[in-house]
Amino acid sequence: MVGTSGCGRGLAHHGLLHPPSADLTATLAPLITERLTRGETVLAALPPSTAAELPARLPTLGGLHITDSSELYRHPGRVLAYYRSWIANTISESRSVAIVAVPHPDVDDQHRAALWMHIDAATTVALAEYDLTLICAYPDHPATADAVRRVHPSLFNGTIVPNPDHLPAEQFVTRYPLPPPAELGEPDLTHVIDHLTQLSWLRRIVSAHATRAGLPAARGDDVVLAVTEIASNAIEHGAPPATVRLWTTPTSMICQITDAGEYTQPLAGLLPPLSTQYRGRGLWMVHQLCDQAYLWQHPTTIRVQMDRNS
Repeated sequence: MVGTSGCGRGLAHHGLLHPPSADLTATLAPLITERLTRGETVLAALPPSTAAELPARLPTLGGLHITDSSELYRHPGRVLAYYRSWIANTISESRSVAIVAVPHPDVDDQHRAALWMHIDAATTVALAEYDLTLICAYPDHPATADAVRRVHPSLFNGTIVPNPDHLPAEQFVTRYPLPPPAELGEPDLTHVIDHLTQLSWLRRIVSAHATRAGLPAARGDDVVLAVTEIASNAIEHGAPPATVRLWTTPTSMICQITDAGEYTQPLAGLLPPLSTQYRGRGLWMVHQLCDQAYLWQHPTTIRVQMDRNS
């Protein structure tokens, strides 16, 4: 029996590093079996090959839900909303839950990989209220292994051990910032705004650009809403004027908004807003609407991407 329980009620967030060539099914089957045997409900976010092999290694017990990790983690900013929705629909006073996650960050896309590690760090805050065991299994890759060790309060290597290298979420995001924005060349359009009255004009420009970029109408509406939210934040809470730049790529539309301010909230947009919170929801909404969203703090720069197909 492998020990994977947390200390009392609340979140137990464990990191598991495995050799890239390891049999992942053999590694995860005992962990999932233990949780099911305890009567827990388990969400397993697995690569399709692992999901296909896993049932043969598990006892015949109910309570296992499998989802495709390649789809779930394709949009990092939406993962916490998915986790929270699944937990809320599953957890009960008599039945705790577990998530076995296999994120496998794309080391060839440094921005997406870094954003995912920020979100995994924020998970420790965002899910702290739940009676949940979260086990995150990563390949032991030199590009990400140090970050994996830093974001998890405990590590699993046959047994659970407290992690002395763990950094609280805000410290982690500050110490491991996103790489600088990738150069995209001359933008298709550049606009400068400095007053809220210009937002309706900006919406028309972004909507027309989304149409020219080939976005379906619903996705164009989403990116217009996201850009409007970012621009209004820049004017109301940043240091205007704000510069809006738009690009079209072979697969997507990209918008970047920069003002002269310095964003001082490392976890902005990464944590779900409280139910009683009436302001500060905008950046979280941006992550839910767009396929990719990145924030750089100095100066405040937010870049969003909306793909034609998602």
